[in-house]
Amino acid sequence: MVMLQSRVAPAPESLAWLFDLLFSGAPAVTWAPARALPAGFTRAEQFAVLPGRSDRTFTVSLASRPGAASALTSYNALRSGRTRMARQVLGLGLRTGLAQLILRNKVDIGVAAAAAPAQLSDSPLGRHLQHVFDAGPVTVAIGASGGPYRKPVLQVFSASGTPLGYVKVGWNDWTRQAVRREATALRACAARAMRLGVPEVIGLTTWRDLDLLVTAPLPPGIRGVGDSLEPDAGLLLEISELSPAHHGELAASPWWLGIQSRIQSVATDPGSRTTLIRAAERLEHGHGRTTMRFGTWHGDLVPWNLARLAGRLYAWDWETSTPDAPLGLDALHFHFQVAFVARLRPLEHAVTIAARKARPVLAGLGLTQDATDLLPALHLIELAVRHEEARASSGAIDDRFFPAVMRLLEQIPSRPASPASPDCPRRPG
Repeated sequence: MVMLQSRVAPAPESLAWLFDLLFSGAPAVTWAPARALPAGFTRAEQFAVLPGRSDRTFTVSLASRPGAASALTSYNALRSGRTRMARQVLGLGLRTGLAQLILRNKVDIGVAAAAAPAQLSDSPLGRHLQHVFDAGPVTVAIGASGGPYRKPVLQVFSASGTPLGYVKVGWNDWTRQAVRREATALRACAARAMRLGVPEVIGLTTWRDLDLLVTAPLPPGIRGVGDSLEPDAGLLLEISELSPAHHGELAASPWWLGIQSRIQSVATDPGSRTTLIRAAERLEHGHGRTTMRFGTWHGDLVPWNLARLAGRLYAWDWETSTPDAPLGLDALHFHFQVAFVARLRPLEHAVTIAARKARPVLAGLGLTQDATDLLPALHLIELAVRHEEARASSGAIDDRFFPAVMRLLEQIPSRPASPASPDCPRRPG
């Protein structure tokens, strides 16, 4: 490997998994820190690793100045004021070429000089995306967070900077299931008239053992909602009716049976599995006969997955959406994530805040008091199972969430089961 010049920094260790995943799947393609491609490979593309949060990677192709600039400035109205300003400045630098000179962390994508054209017909990634979008040369920006849920999300632009769409990459068991769930949910939304807008599915394809969910770009002019917006009962009902709504006792519901099955399959950590089993047993013993309403939930309905345009609300990131979930879980999740993720409250505080703030919309949904009181525990066990599934697939943990969630689950009380209420939850209005 050749020596790097002093002004070029090596690619961060955290990037290795990402570039191995996307640019090492074919013998004729490889990657390396800038100016360090192995002998016999020539540079086909270069990516700049942009400064940002320590828990998130964002890298952009330098194939086209307008494309690279658009990757920073498109949809800036979805972002906070400080982030928007930083992206505008960096986008201007990429458009003029100044940023390319001062950004130190760069990665080269190389192709084998002796490769036959047939070997490169669908490689590297940029060439495959040209086929997917039926476009000429493209510019790709890649974002990926750390932790157990890490999943590359690609933004694809034409060389002139026009947004072409998004690509989510399923690379392990959990993320492959996630992109398939999202495709199913988006297609269900598209099949009916809804006041909620969603991205259009262009396709769900497989490329080099990766599942790629390709969606159209969001509408121009779309704006973020901030965390002042709260999901109302009408929105939650519209989402829930993506699958047939039904009432029933918790213990007999498909959702609860699914939770139990998922717990049994979580084998990464025996201690966590035991805690989940015991928490589920206490919930079923104390609340199994509670009557609830079930339907589809979004699964990650949070302010940063919502936007508005001309009075219409849009939602994306449906990868954890499932049918037959207890009505009201989305309201709990919204307030929990705002407290835990956006405002960095401790887990136990976020759970308490979510339970309190969700009560008005749960009342608007016509839920019984028993169902309302039970939802926070059901939401917590859903998140714990989700974490363990992702952990089993990636080997990583969310250290703010785990093991704190297990301590909270151990505190779920057990009480004798009460008779089922003869009345089903009422539907508003």
